[in-house]
Amino acid sequence: MQWKQLILWTIAVLLITACNTPLSNRIDNYVNEVENNCSNWTEDDWERSQSEYEKLLEEYQTNYDSYSQEERDAINKAIGRYTGLLVRQGIEETGKLLKDFGERLPSLLEGFMSAFDENHTE
Repeated sequence: MQWKQLILWTIAVLLITACNTPLSNRIDNYVNEVENNCSNWTEDDWERSQSEYEKLLEEYQTNYDSYSQEERDAINKAIGRYTGLLVRQGIEETGKLLKDFGERLPSLLEGFMSAFDENHTE
């Protein structure tokens, strides 16, 4: 098991065992763990993280009326942080794709233009 997977499973176990801990604390702790460990995550790592995160959101939605405004504000702040991490990760992935495309662009253009070359016979 990779260390990233171990971290995710550890977080999941902590979340399960911490059910008596207020959701505002659990979701904040979860987002802190993601923030501290996500710099080298794979797409699978992000999918696992989102799966755990969705469970927290479901709990929030199910019990929304039972939270004080202070708890809601804390939970919403953590939701905003996690969403920001997802956006940042998406921007970084897009940047990598654009960089890769930019490196391949000269060859792609050369191949494209060769299709219009009258001397090209393939």
